[in-house]
Amino acid sequence: MSEASLCRVSVHVDGVDVDLALPAAQPIATLIPPIVDMVATPDGRHDPTTAVRYQLSRVGGPVMSSSKTLAQYGIRDGTALVLTRSAAELPPPRFDDAAEAAACTLAETGRSWTRQASRLTAALTAGWLAAIGALALVRAAFTANDAQRSLVAAGVAVLVSCAALLAAAIANRVYRDRIAALTLGLIATGFAAAAGLLAVPNGPAAPNLLLAAAAAAAAAGLALRVTGCGAVAFTATACCAIGCAVSALVCVITSTPRPAVAAASAVVSLALLEASPRLSIAVAGLSPRLPSRDDAATGTLPDRLSDRAIRADDWLTSLVAASSVSAAAGAVIGVHEVGEMPIARITFAVLTAAALLSRARSDVDLVRTLMLVVSGTVALTAAFVAAAAAVPRLEWITATAAVLVAAALYLGFVAPSVTPSPVARRSVEVLEYLALAAIVPLACWLCGLYSAVRGLSLR
Repeated sequence: MSEASLCRVSVHVDGVDVDLALPAAQPIATLIPPIVDMVATPDGRHDPTTAVRYQLSRVGGPVMSSSKTLAQYGIRDGTALVLTRSAAELPPPRFDDAAEAAACTLAETGRSWTRQASRLTAALTAGWLAAIGALALVRAAFTANDAQRSLVAAGVAVLVSCAALLAAAIANRVYRDRIAALTLGLIATGFAAAAGLLAVPNGPAAPNLLLAAAAAAAAAGLALRVTGCGAVAFTATACCAIGCAVSALVCVITSTPRPAVAAASAVVSLALLEASPRLSIAVAGLSPRLPSRDDAATGTLPDRLSDRAIRADDWLTSLVAASSVSAAAGAVIGVHEVGEMPIARITFAVLTAAALLSRARSDVDLVRTLMLVVSGTVALTAAFVAAAAAVPRLEWITATAAVLVAAALYLGFVAPSVTPSPVARRSVEVLEYLALAAIVPLACWLCGLYSAVRGLSLR
């Protein structure tokens, strides 16, 4: 090929400029493939499943027809060209059989069953069946009202708990299956709690709950040690069990009524929820401090900081989950206890739910937000059920249910897409502070503190 038949141009594609000498008399369609090969991406790979059409054009000019030549477009030496691509969807396949066409369409649009889905389903099913088995065991033992049979049932629960704990250790240490290990560890914790509940005779009562909570906390801590996984779930379970054990211990020692203990437990849980960020930072060792000379010399400070940040986040998730569950449990127990002051108990449950839901508004983590929303919804549901039982008027029940449904739909679908004004944001914060401030005196009222002070003789 003579020098006169070549056109020396500069081709720009994907941030790369290449100087080429191209035949001026050949169609552009025959020039594009070798150009693409020469100016391919650095990895040299293209998606084989996507049809790509390349096209040449002047800088700022229209696309050149692939049937024409460079000479017909008047391209001279030194001209800058741009190689662009436009993805073209492959035409849909044609089928002679309608059944085959329908099957291919459903295969593309449907969601197939995966191995991960099988494992999650098996974990949920195993946990559900284990919970049903433990509840059936506890019910049968308490219905029989026989101390010897209760001890036998407690021994069976202990054996099941030990077997599940051993299987959990094998699942993660040998087979590296975290989902199975977490499921078996939680099952072991549940049966340990059932064993503690059955070990104390003449139940169910506060001593049974005390031993069950202590056994659950110990089993959760042991499961965390032997499996080496599920730190957030086991830590949250242990913290929640410890709070339950403290509440049961107060009932055993002081003979305080359960509504009072439940209200106090909810207040303490909300306080712990507000202090959970500082506690997680302190426990994980993430408190700000000046780096030492050893840290500066070895250069390990960033790695340690990352590990501590992850540990602090895990602790925060565990504390938030335990605190929210404990607060919701206190509201549910307090509002459904038979006694005086139904309006005060319903108001206390509503304020507890409002505090949990407002706390979920300011959190960004998925697990923490989910736990706060679920706990707040449970407390609000308990208040609604108690209010419906206290005031059995159909029009009020229907109106309240409609308002709650509308509020849930607005907060889930409309509120995320609306940017609130600073005044509205500040108003919500003020309402949150007022709800938190009203919980403490209301809890003191439910605990009977005002009646006790009024009955004191100060002379």
